[in-house]
Amino acid sequence: MSFRETEKKRYRELKHKKRKSPLFNPRAKSDGFYRGKPRSFCLADDYSSENLYEDIRDSAIEYFRARNITWHDGLDKGRRPSNHLCCSQSCCVNFLYPMVSHPALVKSIFEKFYPVKTPLPINKEAPLPDGSYPYTAFEWIGVCDYLGETKRKGANRTRGANFTSADFIFRFRRADNQIQIVLGEWKYTEYYAQSDKGIKVRKDNYSSAFNRTRGIFTDKGEDVYNALFFEPYYQLMRLQLLAQEMQLAKEMDADLVTVLHICPEVNHAFRKKVTSPKLREMYPGKNTLEVWEELVPSDKFKSITVESLLDNIVEVAGPKDRGWADYLKTRYGWDRVY
Repeated sequence: MSFRETEKKRYRELKHKKRKSPLFNPRAKSDGFYRGKPRSFCLADDYSSENLYEDIRDSAIEYFRARNITWHDGLDKGRRPSNHLCCSQSCCVNFLYPMVSHPALVKSIFEKFYPVKTPLPINKEAPLPDGSYPYTAFEWIGVCDYLGETKRKGANRTRGANFTSADFIFRFRRADNQIQIVLGEWKYTEYYAQSDKGIKVRKDNYSSAFNRTRGIFTDKGEDVYNALFFEPYYQLMRLQLLAQEMQLAKEMDADLVTVLHICPEVNHAFRKKVTSPKLREMYPGKNTLEVWEELVPSDKFKSITVESLLDNIVEVAGPKDRGWADYLKTRYGWDRVY
């Protein structure tokens, strides 16, 4: 059974499991509709907001609404969170939204993975209701159309749909005093078939950034470029190119813009299947992310597991964060014991 099917089964049981502090209220536990059919691993449609941790729920929904960010597979034409309990975007928000207004939390959690000296606000983002800027933001597309996507997608850029969007972003001053921005890609139960997305308009769109002199893919050539139009490499290429262009433009004074990929270690359907035939040929025996690490410089890309991030949150969470950490353990602990 795949990780996705295992998670669906776990959620069917978790929805109805008796606990002192249930994850969902009784009305939310009814089957929800997803793609036209009732699904036991979905929340009742009117209660899709309960896909988010209660303490962040209202704030996160308002954050998305105020920025016109689309919820993936969201209800009410993307204006409300998805009711699918395996939703990757909801998972990402549950893990990271508590850091939006808490720089100390950004530092304590991410300094295990990066040389974080001082978290810095995303000062090109719209301010929060209290007038401050967030320290973690979501569905970031850059301050301008670096990749020329408006040429084929229209002038009105949207976050979370139709344009290259980082699932999350954070910014910090490093121990060497350089400013670094991290663009994040979050995976949960995703897996991909071998499906070539390399239609001509897409290939034309990203070729100039891909072939940029002294760019991240310098001298990789046309064969590699064509090989990347298979998911998830197509996503990773676009995000890596967005990071490249943001760094060249010194967006938010960045000296370095890198990509962080976060995916469950146990999602073997995602990790093991190299969907691009050419990349399988070029890097025999490598898994999905090992192939990517062969293609990009080591200082531009990092991959960590959801499990390691959760372990770290549990370890550093203080009394004020204990409810959040306990929620994550129950909701996303799969077969782990804490």
